[in-house]
Amino acid sequence: MSVELPAISHVHVGHVLSGWLDTPERQGLLPVALADARVAVEHAGYAVQGAREIDSVRMHLGHVLHALDPSVEATGPGSGYGLLKALDGAAQHLGFAAEVPDASASLRQGLPLQVESLRALLREAGTLLTLAQRGRQDGDAGQVLAYAEETLSRSRALQAGLEQLQNRLQALLQLEQPPYRTVAQRYLFGLIRLPSGAWTFSESLRTGGGSYSSY
Repeated sequence: MSVELPAISHVHVGHVLSGWLDTPERQGLLPVALADARVAVEHAGYAVQGAREIDSVRMHLGHVLHALDPSVEATGPGSGYGLLKALDGAAQHLGFAAEVPDASASLRQGLPLQVESLRALLREAGTLLTLAQRGRQDGDAGQVLAYAEETLSRSRALQAGLEQLQNRLQALLQLEQPPYRTVAQRYLFGLIRLPSGAWTFSESLRTGGGSYSSY
């Protein structure tokens, strides 16, 4: 039986936009990154607002840390996945999408620029992590607040950059022929990487079976 499968390049883009195996509720990597970026902005703002209570400033800087990397700060209001991990995963999968043989000319040309932007945002998220950590550790109240203010300014810029990247990615996908469509979960989680490094779908998907496996 002939089975119509989505482009493997589109499946990798789907990991970024629609769903991935280890994210909360199997969301896409980019929605998780955006959600944690918003938490970081929100709690950096709370830290600055709590300037008269240095313990409150430190507490909210801890919440920023949790949103950035829960392995550094285990508890907080973030997704539990972490902005750094989500950005790194999104960059990897857009890189895969640009490299597979079925990638369109526009994806091969446009996606590396988005990967570069994600890597720059990842570096900025690392800077935020350092600022928030230093703010929590500094013994001088004025310095703690200065770190909080810098964290707020940079986290706002990072969120804006991530939203701009999302818009650029959507615009790039509008050029796709055949059109990019939201990829069904059975395909998102049914992709296999062979020892050669090539990607393929599980046998059940290729033959029209009902079950699927994941890589």
